[in-house]
Amino acid sequence: MSKVRLGEGLEGFQLTIKVGSVLGQRFSEVWIVGEPSEDIVEALKRVVRDSTSKGVKRLKLIFYLSNPRDLNYLNLLRPVLLENVSMSIVVEERSIKNLLDDVRLVKDEVNVVMGSMVPVEFMKAVELSGSKFKVVRAHGR
Repeated sequence: MSKVRLGEGLEGFQLTIKVGSVLGQRFSEVWIVGEPSEDIVEALKRVVRDSTSKGVKRLKLIFYLSNPRDLNYLNLLRPVLLENVSMSIVVEERSIKNLLDDVRLVKDEVNVVMGSMVPVEFMKAVELSGSKFKVVRAHGR
């Protein structure tokens, strides 16, 4: 933060943040698999609360969608974001077609919120991955 002169007799502070430095930081990942619904949002709220209680400050929410260009899920996501303003949360949408490729790249633990319509291949990959995935089911609470 630096002190700047705003005009005659006026001073203020300027805070400059480089976006690259923020996005270059380590984020805990939460994958949301299945079409967005109220049940998924409630499960996501539980995961975010749990992450907060563990001291996590940065989350990356990755939505695996059949149509990643349809941003209607953001309306459902609004309560999750508004309840967690103290965290840095990045939201990304990816095609469900990328899911199995992404599973192979996982190095750290990933929380996965699953809806009712999840590809069988993904379920098998989760079972074979050992402890890399912490699964939270959105339906049948």
